[in-house]
Amino acid sequence: MSGSITVPGYSDTNRVPGFYFSLDNSKANTATVARRVLIMGQMLTGGGVGTAGVATISAGYSDAVAKYGAGSQCALMVQAYRAIDTTGELWVLPLADDAAAVAATGGFTISGAATAAGTLSLYIGDALVSVGVSSGDTAAIVVASAVTAINSVSGLPVTATAGTASNVVLTARNKGMAGNDMLLGISLLGTSGGQSIPAGLTVIANAFSGGTTNPTTIAEVLDNQGERIYDLVLHPYSDTGSLTALKEWLSTSTGRWAPMVQLYGHAITAYRGAFGQATAFGAALNDEHATIMPISDSPSSPLIWAAQIGAQTAISMRTNPALPVTGLALTVMPPTDAGRFILTERNSLLWDGLSTFTVDDSGTVNIERLVTTYQTNAEGLPDNSYLDIETMLTAQVCMQDMRTWLGSQFAGFILVADGTKISAGIKATTAALIGKSCASRYRYQCQQLWCQNADVFSSGLVAVNSGNGVVKLLMPYDFANQLRVIAGDVQFTKS
Repeated sequence: MSGSITVPGYSDTNRVPGFYFSLDNSKANTATVARRVLIMGQMLTGGGVGTAGVATISAGYSDAVAKYGAGSQCALMVQAYRAIDTTGELWVLPLADDAAAVAATGGFTISGAATAAGTLSLYIGDALVSVGVSSGDTAAIVVASAVTAINSVSGLPVTATAGTASNVVLTARNKGMAGNDMLLGISLLGTSGGQSIPAGLTVIANAFSGGTTNPTTIAEVLDNQGERIYDLVLHPYSDTGSLTALKEWLSTSTGRWAPMVQLYGHAITAYRGAFGQATAFGAALNDEHATIMPISDSPSSPLIWAAQIGAQTAISMRTNPALPVTGLALTVMPPTDAGRFILTERNSLLWDGLSTFTVDDSGTVNIERLVTTYQTNAEGLPDNSYLDIETMLTAQVCMQDMRTWLGSQFAGFILVADGTKISAGIKATTAALIGKSCASRYRYQCQQLWCQNADVFSSGLVAVNSGNGVVKLLMPYDFANQLRVIAGDVQFTKS
């Protein structure tokens, strides 16, 4: 028995008296995988010192402006994200505008002449630009003032020029389809908010359009990102090509969720569209690693929504991945009353793989429920196994934790048949012992409330020595659920 204990680094041929101790940390590892979020969007051509296709850690909004340019998709998303999550680890993957892309254009048509002084309140997305107007100003003067005012606001996603004597022409700084989703508004707060068009003027918003071709290098760029783990990937894209690239990158069978990769991640974006457009869009999707929120006619751009939904999800995941991501406030501007989805519409959206929000009486937007776009299995049959984002977040955390645990316990071990007598201190194990350790860790995960029914897990666990140093585990996980509904029959009496 004297040689049964292995002391790393100590030679059994030593005859020199003394005390020789080796520090062994194999039973002390309590570390968890770093929680990390990735923002993917476009940078401005020549707008910063960042390199397209190279992800770097974010030091905040000013850092994003320096790297990707003021008004770029990347800078705007970092700013929106940090408005919610001020402490989480954030990385940014900048993309270059596609060489064949066209920038979206829109603007304002102004006519008449001001008969009284006032302030013209123009909105580019959810950003307010105030234009001073003097009595007697002609349309051409107001157009010139508006162009100056818009271009003087740092960080806007557009540039302004005077098209004609009555037109303010706005051009998206980033080329591509995302520019089409920017909305323009006039005096959105109304007279109750102190906003009105100065007397004598007529102002019309001309919607953005004409933006074409999102970056076509997304698949290639994603494949070059190495093995850094990102829990969430936030992006502004809803076109088929971009969504397909992300789906393949995160795939359960061949992508980051595959057992030979184990890097995981979940993509989040938002979609501009009315109810009918959203349901048609959602019905064509089927990806357990994607969450998409339709936002109707909210003045805030989809990329702002995506960043803030992702920020709240990241905070919730760090607290406990099984916590329902619901009732969490965003700082985006709400849709109009007519554009807000009512209960029956929200229920339909949730059946079409799309997530939902509500708006309270103060006008605050709150996440209602986040689901994945997964709706049918490989046979084309309805499947709700991957319905909720919390299932995917919890699965990721549990698998990462189990991998870390088993790796710490059994790294560098000899594998022998079940029932083999192993002397104390020998770095050897059996499939049965690995199974017992797995069951023990599952019980710990249950204590964290990530999963449940530890005894059932233990009784259903199968650990098999498959030969050639391979142990295969069948782990019957039962993830924690989220409280969604309390329904009651209010049975009353009258006396």
